Amino acid sequence: MPSILIKEVHYVSYCTCSFKEVLELLPQPVFRISCAIKSQMLSRDTEYVCFLVFKLSEKCQELHGPVEVRNLLQNNKVVEIVYFRSPSPWNIHDITRVPKQRTDGWMEVNVWKFNSNLELEKDHVLVNLKLTSYEGSMFGLIVCGLEFRPM
Repeated sequence: MPSILIKEVHYVSYCTCSFKEVLELLPQPVFRISCAIKSQMLSRDTEYVCFLVFKLSEKCQELHGPVEVRNLLQNNKVVEIVYFRSPSPWNIHDITRVPKQRTDGWMEVNVWKFNSNLELEKDHVLVNLKLTSYEGSMFGLIVCGLEFRPM
């Protein structure tokens, strides 16, 4: 499983997550996801979606607005806008990256799409995403991990 790099984080044990520990973000407006996926783990010439698996703790008072996702490997290009709380129906005209409830009790949101052949570099697909909340911090966001699925 890829690693998620966060400078200010608190590790928490969660029995409902498939990992031993999860990350709970401390007050900060930005966090980065940086990892390398071995090409052997992916099917050739396939479109994949990267989901961030998360929960919001009782302490989380923010994350009501959009969060910008930038791909730092593509000249800091804005990939998409995501939400960790579902926006009001009045505000979701063209928004597709809203959180969805999973059967395991966690939430997931699509943070990135890629093609296994186009993104390949030295037998790996590199991921370097920067998520930024412009409406406060991400305090209380609990990250279980990443899940990569073919489209």
